[in-house]
Amino acid sequence: MFPASPAPAPASPAPPVARPRPVRTRMVVLVALIWCVPVVALGMLAFLVLMVALWGAASGESPVAFLLGAAGAVAVGVAVLVALYRAPFLRRMTPAGRIALLGVAVWPFPVVALAYALNG
Repeated sequence: MFPASPAPAPASPAPPVARPRPVRTRMVVLVALIWCVPVVALGMLAFLVLMVALWGAASGESPVAFLLGAAGAVAVGVAVLVALYRAPFLRRMTPAGRIALLGVAVWPFPVVALAYALNG
């Protein structure tokens, strides 16, 4: 009824596929510890920004410009981190290693900003 399909051509041996190394538990814990402080600092900064916006709205001012400025600063920071994550000189590292390095690079910025906001 149907014609027989042609026999498949003998396949040449496929080149070995490079498999990524498995992420170790120690590395995951290290990355989590590195990122704990900046994430907590960013959370506290977000709380302060929202409280200032709420106080501004309660006093009759429009908080839109203030919130857009804060969102713009966050967007610029995320863009810099993504560009650094995809940088050619970091391509040889494992993804967990790159995230750990980014955590170390970003660590001072939210901490210093929070210290300035709380003391200034």
